[in-house]
Amino acid sequence: MNLYLIDVSSNPSTSQANETENQYPEVRIRQNPHIHHHVHDGVQTEHRPPPNWRTSIKMDEKLTICRIYYIAGFFLLPFFWLVNFVWHYNDAYLAEPFEEQPQFKRYVLRSGIGFVFWSVLLIGWVFYFQTQRNYYNWDYLTFNFPTGSA
Repeated sequence: MNLYLIDVSSNPSTSQANETENQYPEVRIRQNPHIHHHVHDGVQTEHRPPPNWRTSIKMDEKLTICRIYYIAGFFLLPFFWLVNFVWHYNDAYLAEPFEEQPQFKRYVLRSGIGFVFWSVLLIGWVFYFQTQRNYYNWDYLTFNFPTGSA
């Protein structure tokens, strides 16, 4: 499987000629230099570089982000705990051991527990409110007042 890059370049000497002929810039197709192709026994394999967005951040910076998201969850924002759990689970439990890993595990585990706790509490409250609102006349707690006429 060959992957190609499309190089669109506007050369000043050819731009005027392109404008008069077909209004499209010059396009050159070349092979992607970042993908290394190896042929072993007639089978071609690709070796791609790792995605840099996860590997370029240092572990102490990731720990700071993890701590900030953990603290933000206490301000009645349990979505931060979910994001913290999903983003940092691999670093906390699946990565090779490193110095900050025990702190990662603590923040990630507590974020997961906090999210589950708030989710159960919120779903329980919504269920209780929806099933008991007629009994306690809680319709006045909402902003829509059903009149009963069509």
